[in-house]
This record gives sequence, C-alpha cells and structure tokens, in this order.
Amino acid sequence: MPASTWGEPEIDGDDAYPSALLKHLLGQMIVQFAAYGACIALLDERIDQMKIQAHIRLRSVNTQASSFDKPAKRRLTLHLENGTSSTSSGRGRTTEPQQQYELEDVSHIQSDLFAPGSTYAIGQDLIGYTWLKGETFILRHEDYLNAAFRANISPILHTDVTPSCYLAVPIQESTLIDDLRGRKRTTNIMGVILLYQVNTGPGTGFQQKQRSEAITQAEQVTLYLQNDRLQRSHQRSSEYLQRLQEISTVFPSSVTLAELVKNIYRSVSQIVDISSMLLTLYDRDRDKIYDVFAMYNGMHVEGLTEQPYIRSKEERPVWWQVAQKEKRLLHFSPVQEPRKANDYDELLTGTWGDQRQVESFLLLPMKMFNRVIGTLSLTSMRPNAYHPEEIQVLETMVQIVTVNIENAKLYERDRLLLQEAKQREAQLAAINSALQVIGSGLNVTELLNNLVKSVAVLVNVEMCVFFQLSPTKDELVTHTIYAPVIIRQQDDGSARPALASHHNQSVPDELINMVRLPIKGTILEQRLNEGFFYLDTPQLEELAQKGGEAVTIFLQETQIQQMLMIPMSYQTELVGILGVPTPKDIHFFRPKDIGSLLAICAQATSAIRNAQLFEQREEAYAELQHLSKLKDEFLVTASHELRTPLSAISGYSTLLRRKSSRISPSQILRFATKIVGATEQLINLVSSMTEAAQMGGEDKKLELHIEPVHVLSAVEIASTMLTMNAEHKISYDIDQNFWVGADVTRFRQVLSNLLENAVKYSPPESHVYLSSTSMTLGEAAALLSDDQFDPTLLEGEDYPVVLTRIHDQGEGILPDDQQRIFEKFVRAPRSLTTTVRGSGLGLYICRRYTEAMGGKLWLERSVANEGSTFSFYLPRVDPPTMTGEQETGEQETL
Repeated sequence: MPASTWGEPEIDGDDAYPSALLKHLLGQMIVQFAAYGACIALLDERIDQMKIQAHIRLRSVNTQASSFDKPAKRRLTLHLENGTSSTSSGRGRTTEPQQQYELEDVSHIQSDLFAPGSTYAIGQDLIGYTWLKGETFILRHEDYLNAAFRANISPILHTDVTPSCYLAVPIQESTLIDDLRGRKRTTNIMGVILLYQVNTGPGTGFQQKQRSEAITQAEQVTLYLQNDRLQRSHQRSSEYLQRLQEISTVFPSSVTLAELVKNIYRSVSQIVDISSMLLTLYDRDRDKIYDVFAMYNGMHVEGLTEQPYIRSKEERPVWWQVAQKEKRLLHFSPVQEPRKANDYDELLTGTWGDQRQVESFLLLPMKMFNRVIGTLSLTSMRPNAYHPEEIQVLETMVQIVTVNIENAKLYERDRLLLQEAKQREAQLAAINSALQVIGSGLNVTELLNNLVKSVAVLVNVEMCVFFQLSPTKDELVTHTIYAPVIIRQQDDGSARPALASHHNQSVPDELINMVRLPIKGTILEQRLNEGFFYLDTPQLEELAQKGGEAVTIFLQETQIQQMLMIPMSYQTELVGILGVPTPKDIHFFRPKDIGSLLAICAQATSAIRNAQLFEQREEAYAELQHLSKLKDEFLVTASHELRTPLSAISGYSTLLRRKSSRISPSQILRFATKIVGATEQLINLVSSMTEAAQMGGEDKKLELHIEPVHVLSAVEIASTMLTMNAEHKISYDIDQNFWVGADVTRFRQVLSNLLENAVKYSPPESHVYLSSTSMTLGEAAALLSDDQFDPTLLEGEDYPVVLTRIHDQGEGILPDDQQRIFEKFVRAPRSLTTTVRGSGLGLYICRRYTEAMGGKLWLERSVANEGSTFSFYLPRVDPPTMTGEQETGEQETL
C-alpha cells in the first residue's frame, strides 16, 4: 500500500529564536555598554556546540563623526529593526555634534571573526572558554590572540574591522521559578554574548564595574529568550491538546484491529515525523508476541493484520526485557549511539526492515496499569525528531490506544462467549456511556463529579469517593463525593416535615477537604503500586486513628465496612484514588465489574490530565486576551489624545505659512503660544508613556530612595506646580508634624497627579480639599477597596501610617470604571468626551509609586455629580534629627 493512502507525516517547525529578537537584544546591549559590535551564540543541542546566531555592529550615518575617540562622552541613537530608537549617553554627558548610528549585519564575507553560523565546542575559542567557565571576561585583543584557548586556531584573522577589547558574558538559564518553589537546580549555560570595541588609547575599553552590569543584562536576555520559548511551547501544547481531543473521539469508534491500527498510524503521523512504525502486542493467554502492523520507509507491510508475525518471549529476549521486565520507554539515536544500536539490534530489525541507520528511534510501552500489553516503535531519518513534549503526547495517545485495544479484546471475547453475550454487551454499553459522560467536559471538578456518579450507577452502589493526592504527596484529600445526605435527621418537636433524602454530589468543599487519609506509614503506602486493592474494617479503623477526627466521623456516618481502592496514575505519577464502598451484603465486586472500573479509571485519568492542560491553556488565553484588550485601549487613548495637539500644531503652522506676509506680531505670538502648548501636551503624553514603560511589569521592583519627607511641605510644593488651578479653590488640612517614609520626588509626583486630576475633572469655581490623618495600618486597611485588600496587612495592624485624601466636586466615576481607571491606558468613558487631555497613565503610575514606597492607593468614594475621594497611605516615620542649617537645606529641597 503506498504511503499516500495512510497520510503524510507532518514536519515540525524550526525551534530557532527569531532573528529580529536576537538583534534587538544585541542592539540594546551595544547601546548600554557603548560597544561597536556584538554577537550571540546559543547552544545547539543537536551538535552540543555553541552556534553564532546573530552578529551586528554599528554603521555610521553621520559623516560629521570620523572616529570613535572618547566613547564615554558620545551619544548613540540606534535605529533598531522594530522601528524604535535606543539612546546611550555614555557616562551621563552629551557632546555635540550628536553621532547617530544604524545597525548592520556582519557576514562571513566581511569578517570570519565570530561569523554567523560558526560553531564552538566547549573550551574552544573565547565563546567556548566562557561556556566552560561560566564567568564574565574582559579581554584585550592582544591577549585574545595569545590565549591558550586559541592554541589550535590560526592567528590570521580576515576581518575588515579589528576589535580592541572584548566583553564575554554567559547566558545562564533562569532558575527563578525553582528558587521560589524552594527547589535546587543546576544552572545551565544557554549561550554566550560577546561585545567588542574598536577604540584605542587611554580610557578606552570595557571597565571592570561593567561585569556586574553585563550579568544583569544577560539575565534580562535570558528572560526574553525563555519567554519566547515558553510562548512557542504554549502554542505547541494547544495544538497537542486539540489533537488529543481529536484522537479521543477517533479511537472509541475503532473496534476491529485493522481499523484501530490505521487510526494509530494516522494519529502518530500528525504529531511527529516517522519513516517506519511497528506495533507489537502481547497475548497473556497464549504467552506469545505478535507483530500486527508495520510501515517500512513509508510503505505498508501487507498481511500482518490478518496473519501477524508470531514469536515467543524466548525468541524475542530483548523485547521481553525492555517491555515486560523493565516496562520503560526507550529513546536513542542508532547512528550517533552505535553501542546502543548493537545492544538493541533485535528491536531495530525484523518485520519492519533494517532500522540501524536511522537518526531517531523511540519505543513506547503500552501500559495498562502495572502490565504491558504491547509496544509502539517509531523511527525517523531526522536527528532529534522526538522532543519531550511530543513524547508526552504520544504516551497519552498510547494510553488511550491501550484502553481501546483492551476494549476490543473484551468485545472479541464477548462474541465468543455466547452464554454471556447479552450481559457483556450491556456492560460495554455502560462503560462507553460512562466514558462519554466523563470525557464530555474539560472542567476538572465537573469531570470528577461525572466520574463518581457514573461509577456508582455502573456498579449499583450508593457512594463513590475520589481522593486527590495532596501537593505535599503525603496524604489523600477527599475531593468529590457521590453519596446520600449523611446528616441523620431527628425529630425536634417542631412538627415540620423531614427533608427529603437525596444524593448529593456537590458537598461543600470545606467539609469534603476535612477528610484526609494519611499515606506515610499506613497500608496505603504499601499498596499504591497495585492495580486495585480492598480496605477492610480494621484497616479503615487504622486510617481513622491516624487521619484524625474528621476521618472517624466520616466512616461512622457513612457506615463503610469495606472499600475498593483503585489508584489512578498518569504515566508514573499518582493523580488520586477512586474509592468504591462494597454493598453491605457483598464483600467483593465481580471481576468483570473491576475490569470495567479499571478501564473507566484509565480513560478518566487521561481525561483529567487533558482537563488540566485545557485549564492551563485557558489561563494563558485569558492572559493574552487581557494583553490584547490593553493594546486596544492604548490605541483608542493614543489616537484620541494625540489627534487634538497634532491638529493644533498642524493648523496653526499652516496659518503661519499662509499668512506669513501679512500676519501681525501679536498673531504670531498667539499662534506660537498655541503651538507651544500643544507641543508641551504631546511631550507630557509621551513622557507618561515612557515612564510607565520603564516601570515594567507589576512584579518589577522600582528603585527608590526612601527617606523622611515632610508631608505639609510636599503638599505646598505640589499645589504650586499645578497647571490648571486658576479657577479652583484648593485647601488642605495637614498637621505640620506629619512625616512619612517616601521618595521625595515620587511623593510630590503622586500628590501633583492626584491634585491635577481633581482640578481637571471638576467644574470651575469648585473646591478641591486635601487632608492627612494619622492612624494605624489596621484602621487604614479597613478603608481599602476590595481589589486592594490584603490579609497580610492585618499582621502589622498597629503600624503607624499617614492617610491622605484628595476630594473633588467633579462628575464622579461610574462603578464599573472605579477599578479599571488604575490600569494602563484606561480613562473613564465620560472623560474621553471632555476637552481635558490625558494618557490614561497617571493613576497607574501613582499606584505603582505608592506601593513601591510601602503604601496603597485607591478610590475611597465616588458619587455621581458630587465628586470623588482618592486616598493613599504611607508609613509614618519620625522627623530626622538635624542641625538648623541642615533643616533649612532640607526645606529648600522640598
């Protein structure tokens, strides 16, 4: 049969990082370190060497600058590929004329020094040496040429530009998540960044203090790269999840072996690249090994489905050792690992031809709990064709196939056993119905509710419990119960009718979670690796003694005497245990009932894992939707706020040009004033955007200088800095003894922004009132809005703070917008229709600075057409002890 009949395999995309991202990151480092050029080498796991992915340098676009003398004083403006400009001013000073540069790619024709595509083994050249040591190095060109790591490299360099100094920085894989979770993990080197200068003379070259700066910048590069890799991983996970959902609907419809193997090949070829495939099954009753399906170089090996290739375990000792004894996955490259290829020669030859010259080999055991019913073997001519994520998807698919193969076997046996035909058909119908109910949703809680209910109905019991493994893995927590109401009703003499008894499958979580079965040191620890087991009355009482009062009450109320326990594991990881109490008159379930429950649990375990993956994808999708919403709001705000000043500038400039010959000086002054005002408005808008961008994410710590600040002096200065206070009355009531711990500049900025908003959105002749009150942190926490309340604040409720309120008499803020106004680029809808301009960033910036200074900012009260009250608190501190001259200087600073 030709390969086209079976479907062509899909080829995975390239996993390389985007070139534009790498060049953008290098461009930023060129700016920061006043370098002439830079390159980045990333680890290529296929060859276990560092490979140059990008090499860029500066290209002058200003002919007025003819040299690179005094780099510490020059100012570079780099036009990066994304259209933005990055500026560096050396050591903080700017000289004229300004030098402006663009980035250009360096090809191997221009220079063979760190040319793109070059590879370096560990310890080879400067990149390999940095990889080996894992340290940052500063090296002059003369020392580089004479270094020991260039002993076997030609000293002749073909390059149009000769560097004078190098700065090599290793890119170390981030362990932030592991550190936060308290896990220890070895830091791996992802790559190396190499910066170089061409300056010569005194004061040139990289400085030692730049080593720590380079490490910090390299950490940011690491986060960029890992974020890019994570996004691509999420995309692949979404695709894999969709394919698993498709697979889950395909396989249950496959009853015959011929149809089943066709679906297996189609599904596998959609996930990974395969050149050959072999499906091997083991019959426990006959103790024989069957090759039932094979593909060789894309061609179907005919006849195996009807007449399988049969061998005994003595004839297939290697397969028996790997599949039945070790029961493990096998993954290696026969070409690159000839010793393994020799050890597993039996697996690489036979029905599916000679596979000893392929690049990738993968064998997946088909496990049904603790036994293996067969294996699925794949090969590919591509190196590293099977990645961990793909192997995980294949294992899930194989588990689904295994369950369906077992179902197919049951179907065949039922057809042969005529006496039990009808009963078997009813049993299989019940299993399929339960599986459809269980797999009908992707909500974990709903899925487990369906599971316990389906199991209870299937085996005709009144109760079923699912115990979930706790995060600490030392106990089982009751997650879901399907049972009658366990509260016994007694006549209280009220003459009220008794409540109707009903099955309750949604007992409150706080009651369910109190029932916890310990694992360590109990019978559960000894029997978790079994496919199923029973707990009798003495064993249940032992668990009750070690589990506490909640377990004792649970067993007493439910009157459980014996319970069937089925551990549910995904691959080798325990997910939970399904507990099914036996009926009072029956001590054990029938074997066919247990087989049905095992099949349902196997399918449910995969469904639970799929649901967990789906929830993770939904969370990631919600985050992307939030970011997309922020982008749309930014576009609306930016287009709305930029249009007015730009129109003013364009209009008055046009008038000046048209009436230049007959315009009066007073008109020129008026037009120029309008243009200057619109320009300042644009500058303020861009400054707010820049400041918000520099703040970074919510988890980024802002660098502030905290010191005692006099509240009254800061308010007086902030009120004098307002641009729109001529028609408003501003008053304040502040105790002159109030001092707070804050950054004086940012504290004034917060006050100015809040006062500016109060004035802008209040009618003329209205009153703006500012007050400060001393109170404890606990009292301030009671005033917080719901989105700002933090239970940890109550731990320091006696801590003194100063609460500041700014009240205006504006039109108020709608309830739906009272929390959104603190987000980036968000303005209340009514404010968009006014003549007042704004970027939607002021409150966001104020909140970030307030929280960075140890306080909270929120909207305390807002009433339509009456006004709003914005409140914030900061820690109260004692006034500084200083001399009279110092105090005068401090007041002047404020």
